[in-house]
Amino acid sequence: MKLTERLYKSVEDIWMGYLDQPFVKELAEGTLDVEKFRFYMIQDYRYLLQYAKVFAFGVIKTEDLELMRRFAGMVHDVLDGEMNVHKTYMARLGITEEEVAKTPSALTNQSYTSYMLDVANKGGPLEILMAVLACAWSYQVIGEHHVKVPGAVEHPLYGEWVQGYSSKEYADSTKEIIDCVDALGENITPEQEAYLTDIFVKCSRYEKLFWDMAYAMEM
Repeated sequence: MKLTERLYKSVEDIWMGYLDQPFVKELAEGTLDVEKFRFYMIQDYRYLLQYAKVFAFGVIKTEDLELMRRFAGMVHDVLDGEMNVHKTYMARLGITEEEVAKTPSALTNQSYTSYMLDVANKGGPLEILMAVLACAWSYQVIGEHHVKVPGAVEHPLYGEWVQGYSSKEYADSTKEIIDCVDALGENITPEQEAYLTDIFVKCSRYEKLFWDMAYAMEM
């Protein structure tokens, strides 16, 4: 069994719980309050700015040229891929760059990103990937679930979000991270795996807290 398969088993119950979380569930059903979604888009945009920096640590902390290229590509996928979806939504919702800059990160958001950056600062390439894997992979799981919900893709506001996170392009970018984790983690010790699993579980719990924060619009 590959490392990521064992990791998935450690968080499967947490991730399945996302699908019943009100923000996630109502987004699929098309009943989510627009103001909650607007709040989420601002906070998630601020999150992604820090998320990209975690990948950038990977460029700094490896001497392997191919791995360096892969980390650089992951930074590109966030800044020029995932964030483009956010910018489109921001334009539709009347969110300006100035508003994003002036809006502070919510406490949960700040805590989550600080934890990821701390893990990246202290660890090596594998720990860096572990800090971002829960977010990247769980969004794919949610997207693939939502695309099967009747009317979710066709929704005039939320359909684009569902399409984005259920797309082949997004799945490919997530697979890049998963494959990299499995390659780097092939011969790790049980102690190393326990530490990586702890990071993965904590980040998965942070994901739940982030959805709760967005639904409550809690700063």
